[in-house]
Amino acid sequence: MTAADLTPLQRFVEHRIFQVVVLALIIINAVVLGAETFDGVDTTAGSFLHAADRVIVYAFVVEIGMRIIAYRAAYFKNGWNIFDFLIVAVSIAAATSGLAALRAFRVLRVLRVITVIPRMRVVVSALLDSIPGISSVGVVLALIVYVFAVIGSNLYGGEHPELFGNVFQAMYTLFQVMTLEGWPDIAGKVSQTHERSWIFFLTFVLIATFTMLNLFVAIVVRVVEEDSEPVVDEVIDGQKIIRLEIGALRKDIEELSKRLPPRP
Repeated sequence: MTAADLTPLQRFVEHRIFQVVVLALIIINAVVLGAETFDGVDTTAGSFLHAADRVIVYAFVVEIGMRIIAYRAAYFKNGWNIFDFLIVAVSIAAATSGLAALRAFRVLRVLRVITVIPRMRVVVSALLDSIPGISSVGVVLALIVYVFAVIGSNLYGGEHPELFGNVFQAMYTLFQVMTLEGWPDIAGKVSQTHERSWIFFLTFVLIATFTMLNLFVAIVVRVVEEDSEPVVDEVIDGQKIIRLEIGALRKDIEELSKRLPPRP
């Protein structure tokens, strides 16, 4: 659908200024929600923050209503529009409810930044598309952790039951090692009773951390590149169309200049 095919209301809701205003409201809403968590700010400006929160909710409702009126049933054919609609619906329920647990879900409005900024939608779509590949790598990683956990329980469970007492404790310990947070302390404690335990920990870190976790990154990067290609192609196609239109305009101008009488 080209710009000429859009109705006035559709052009209005898709206009860049309208998008910037919506993005500004989302950012302001995020600041308001964050400010409400401070006791001092909530005490001194609590009424103003609550009023601003209500106004922003109403603004979001008006925006979604305008989009639904503009596109009607076609609005719900887009997954991102449904995501937007659900967030605003939850915001209305949270704003009108006195339940603290439900009001906490107001922060979901901040996620609307994803629907407003196209590049962020590409990133989120890439993360969702990479789930099958990440799941496969995750299963392999879980098997590796399980194997090393059984080995660690058999080797070090007697002297270090708090770390390798059973397979579940060992898996939790190895997860800490895999994150590279505090693993030298764990390895140092085990090495006090087993001098060659460094071979176990070094092998696990090399396989689980530097190899498997890098596969997660590689899968996400590959999917991001694949999902970005249609966007790049769309931009290139748009540039080609603009160049063709400029070329056609030049030809029309040349023909009109030829038809004009020569200057005296």
